[in-house]
Amino acid sequence: MKNLPMPTRESDRTDLKKAVREYQYDGKTRGHNITDGEVEQIVALYDRYEMDRGVPCDDLKGENLPDTLRETIHKAYAKTQKGKSLHQLREGLFKGVDLCPVCGIDPATELDHHLPQSEFKPLAIHSRNLVPMCHPCNHTKRDGVDEGGEGFLHPYYDVLPDLDFLVATINVDAATLVVSFSIDPMAALPAGFADRLITQMEALNLDARYQQEVNTYIASHAAALHLAHRAEGQVGVQRTLRLQARYETSAFHRNHWRPTLMRALSELDEFTGGGFAAVLPIPDDMLDDLDG
Repeated sequence: MKNLPMPTRESDRTDLKKAVREYQYDGKTRGHNITDGEVEQIVALYDRYEMDRGVPCDDLKGENLPDTLRETIHKAYAKTQKGKSLHQLREGLFKGVDLCPVCGIDPATELDHHLPQSEFKPLAIHSRNLVPMCHPCNHTKRDGVDEGGEGFLHPYYDVLPDLDFLVATINVDAATLVVSFSIDPMAALPAGFADRLITQMEALNLDARYQQEVNTYIASHAAALHLAHRAEGQVGVQRTLRLQARYETSAFHRNHWRPTLMRALSELDEFTGGGFAAVLPIPDDMLDDLDG
């Protein structure tokens, strides 16, 4: 998982006034004309959400608010779509976010409600309850909410320390690279983070999804590894893998699956000592062409 920059709250009041209105449909009055006082009540719920760092509580459900207000805010999330009145809110949340911050595999194309909008209706258009995610993560994710506030880590509030906590365990079985990914339970993470990351990985099936990416990704480095081995032997392979790990860390983050894999491979003598050639075979005549 990767932390994301904290979204602005500058448009809290403007968004509410823009989105929460009465309208006529099928001859009936629907929606809700929000008052200034009700705007401040909703903003107070946003303040409570921020104070508690996104941890769920019954107060955030706004059950003391008029039902029409809660329902209208809930339905207002649809106005974040392209061409609608709150599309600027959506654009701001996606700005600078390319890959999903949870899996790091697919592009972030959808917004997830950290606290589910079905229960926490007043938070349906709250910028800091909306997290860019990819389609697979968003649609596989469980609500991650219980009475104790445990669940998925919050990409805005649950700040991850700058240390390695994603681990790649690797075996070379004949000509096959067997890789599994897991969370290091002994990593010096804040209390409870390791368990929540483990739950997150299991809920989103991330180990299996990472494994599907490994072979294609490793194959893209076959020529570089063979040339490095020809030039410097095992030391050259190790240096190439470490350099790639540093590059991937800079391009993504240190617990992205790619640098995690590169670091683990660089430390595996069975792979760097020549085993890579069985996993990533290149004909000698092709290597001769590369040398030339």
